[in-house]
Amino acid sequence: MTRTSISAPDAAPPAGPYSPGVRVGGELLFTAGQGPFDKDGRRVGETFEEQVHATLDNVEAIAKAAGATLADAVRLGVFIKDMADFPKLNAVFAERLTEPFPVRTTVPVDLPGFDVEIDAVFAVPAG
Repeated sequence: MTRTSISAPDAAPPAGPYSPGVRVGGELLFTAGQGPFDKDGRRVGETFEEQVHATLDNVEAIAKAAGATLADAVRLGVFIKDMADFPKLNAVFAERLTEPFPVRTTVPVDLPGFDVEIDAVFAVPAG
């Protein structure tokens, strides 16, 4: 089975020795956790919602580099600093994602200096 590292020039760079995404067998794409950072690694977004949008932008940039879109997401792992922000997360996801919505797990964690991190699995369209 072929594994190909995927990166996107518009997404935040990795913070360590890992691939931003790995495409497996041409059909699946797994992304590393992405946060609200610009392509220079600077945190962006003052509000929780702005941070979620910036994080989804990074996830989407990696997906596009592999030939997929957010509409091709089948699973999202979401890590948030405060579960009180869960309704805001749902509102942004309702705005950015389409049905059938990907499955999702949301876990509260202690994030250092930002409020959300998202990883994803995509079914990459053929061609």
